[in-house]
Amino acid sequence: MRIALMIGLLALAACSPVKPTSDASAAASSAESDSASLAPEAVLLPQAFTGRWDASLDTCKASSDMKLVVTQTELAFWESRGLIKSVIINGPDEVTVRAAFSGEGEQWDRDLHLVLADNGQTLKVDDTARVRCP
Repeated sequence: MRIALMIGLLALAACSPVKPTSDASAAASSAESDSASLAPEAVLLPQAFTGRWDASLDTCKASSDMKLVVTQTELAFWESRGLIKSVIINGPDEVTVRAAFSGEGEQWDRDLHLVLADNGQTLKVDDTARVRCP
């Protein structure tokens, strides 16, 4: 009787469409899908906003406390740097940037509103305008 029951169970298992997996392979598969979903994506500011900006063309020639260097991934002010975390495109010449800043021993997040004007030669950051340095 036991043998017949065992044979019946084995026959059912053989017909099952589910392929058994080991706990190790299931864990590896889960870890792979988790790491793929957590992979960092590059957040890039549009190229038109990048460059060196300052209060005036005259201050571009010297070191100025109004200097701002913008790359697609970072904003570097006189005494602080912000790594861009997100960019919202509000229009072709207008973005909102969230950046993680550090400077003078402090760290903070800040949202900045950037607007290009004068055919890309002026950059307004919140309420402060700067000109593009040559």
